[in-house]
Formats: sequence, structure tokens, C-alpha cells
Amino acid sequence: MKKAIYKLIAASFGVILTLTGCGAASSSAASDSAGASNLQLGAVEGTTLTEEGLIDYSTLSEEELTALYEKEPAHDQTITVNYTGSLCPVALPVAKYLGYVEEEGISSFDFVQISGSAARDALASGNLTVAIGFLSDWLLYYQNGEEVVSTLALHSGCASAATLADSDITKFEKGLRVGVSGDIGGVFHNIGLRFINHDGFSTEDFTWVALEPGTLLAALQEGQVDVIVASDELIYNFVEDGYAKVIRSQDYDPDFESEVCCSLGFNKDFVKNNPVTVYKITRAVYRASKWLAENEENREKAVDLLIDKQYISATKEMGVKLVNLLHYGFGTKELVATTNVIGQEYKDLGLLPADFDLSDAEEKFLVKYDLTKIK
Repeated sequence: MKKAIYKLIAASFGVILTLTGCGAASSSAASDSAGASNLQLGAVEGTTLTEEGLIDYSTLSEEELTALYEKEPAHDQTITVNYTGSLCPVALPVAKYLGYVEEEGISSFDFVQISGSAARDALASGNLTVAIGFLSDWLLYYQNGEEVVSTLALHSGCASAATLADSDITKFEKGLRVGVSGDIGGVFHNIGLRFINHDGFSTEDFTWVALEPGTLLAALQEGQVDVIVASDELIYNFVEDGYAKVIRSQDYDPDFESEVCCSLGFNKDFVKNNPVTVYKITRAVYRASKWLAENEENREKAVDLLIDKQYISATKEMGVKLVNLLHYGFGTKELVATTNVIGQEYKDLGLLPADFDLSDAEEKFLVKYDLTKIK
């Protein structure tokens, strides 16, 4: 079965998209001159909006940015960041350990061991400053009225569907029992719904079973479920050990490989009160994401770094294979596009109301920066 995973890794991953260039014409980031209350979320006085409606911070010098940052409540506070112990949010620790965060003047950037819905809840309540999470989860959370916003698209991939290695199942088929890692209504259930939606099925065509991550393989082997949907890190081990095979993936299937799975998130009130801090953190993580996108050598260095810092417990071999499954270097364009794609699919699936306004969600759920000038 090792050959199977090597074939997956070697599969064509598509081209990492870049932001389209913006024209010279721009407008003030404020809707009028009445004051900061009219600024677009994430903007400050002195920034401008591009023709595409993106916030351009390059109009401010680094000295001006520093002066504004030092006036914000968060400038002398500890920035708490979710720690998951997985390779999915790799850009966050890379941004810290490569020094990008420190270069932004942020001296206290501490990881807290929290992930999944707990991290999302902590972000919404203001008990966590910044987190990486699934867009597929956060969009529903936003719809429920929680104040979580996204500022940066991070990477593709992270989740797959698998069945037993010797199973005759090669794709989703009507009547299958699908085990999802976590809760019904959770991230992997929703990703499973997107898989079957793309394949022309409806929710009612399958039986959905919520499973604890540690019981996924046993549920397959004991015949409780026919297919499981989970994180790549869990499924990787099942495939590598010869127990399972992948039948659907966000990593390399053509209909998902150019999508963003995960994004950088903040509490909306934190963004309102600390817009420059948020931009600085976003810029540092974006630089890390671009560095990861450059070549496999950098991604291997990242794995070495994270193992050395005991951020992950994976072997180097496993870490390198998994980190190379993901695409990095995404920007605002992909963040907006994927949010709208997922939103429309959720409306089709009945997870969002039919009258849910995606354009309104885009304006209130996303902080849209012009990242083209960041080196």
C-alpha cells in the first residue's frame, strides 16, 4: 500500500494561483471622511482600497505602521495561538520559528494546545487571539452569529475519505454507511457532504455515523461503516500500514485541489480594536505560507524545525509526505472564491438558508487585504 500513497503524492496538484494585479486607481478605505467608524473592517486611516476592494497597507510606511501598532491595545499583550500538534496549521509555527512574527515587532506569540471546535469557540469568545480553522466550519459558525472572521487563505487539502484496502468500494455509492471523525454537523461530516454533493448524491443517500478519531479504523474493520472521512494525518497511517485506501481527497482530486481548506481567523472585535496587529500577524503568516510554497526543500526544513521544537510528533518521513500534499501561498482571491463556493454548496445542501446572502457574508466574514506587495 505504500505505493498507493507515493502515487498520491506524485499526482498533479495544479497550479498555485496568485492574486491578479491591481490597477493604479484606488480609493480611500473609508466610506466617507467622518472617521474610523466608517473604515472597512481591517483598514486604518491612511490605507486605500484597490479597484478590487482590497485593503492596501503598502500606502503606509513601516514607521507609520509601527507607530499605529504601538497605540493598539494588543501591542503589549501576549498573542495566543492555537496549537494542534498537526501539520495542517504549519504556517503559524513556521511564521514564529523563522522569525517573521518577531520582525513584525510582536514579541509575545505563544501557542496554546487547543484545536477543532474548542479553538473556534475560544476564538469567538475572545479567549484565543488567532487560530487556523476550516472554512467549511467557520462559515457555518459565522452564519450562527458568532464573531469569527478570516483574513488569509492558507492551504488546500487536509481531509480525505477512505475504505478498507481490500474493499471493492472505489468511490462513493448510494447506500454506504459513512463514518465521520467527530460530530454530525462537524468539520469532517460537512466535508463528507461536499464529497457526495460533488458526486451527484444527496445527504439521504447515505447513513452518517459520528466516530471518535481513535475508533475510525476499528469501525471500518468491524463493518460498522463502509467509508470514513477524516484528517489526512489519521488516514495516512491507515494507508501506510496497509489497512486502507483513499477514494476521495481534498488534496489531489481535481474538483478540490485549487480550493482553500483552511484560513487564518480572528475574533471580529479584536480586529476592530487592533487592525494593525491583525495585519502584521497576517503578513507574517502569509510570508511563511509563501516560503512553504517555494519548494520541497523549504517544506522539509519546516518539518525538521517543527520536530525539533516538538510542535509535531510525526516522523520526518511522514511529515514530509503530508506537508507535500498541501498547496501553499494562497491569497485573498482564493479566500473569497472558496468562501463563495462552499457557501453556495451549503445552500444547496440545506446547511445554510436558501436566502443566505453570500455577498453580505463576504463583506462581514472576510478581511480582504491586497497581499501582492508583500515580499
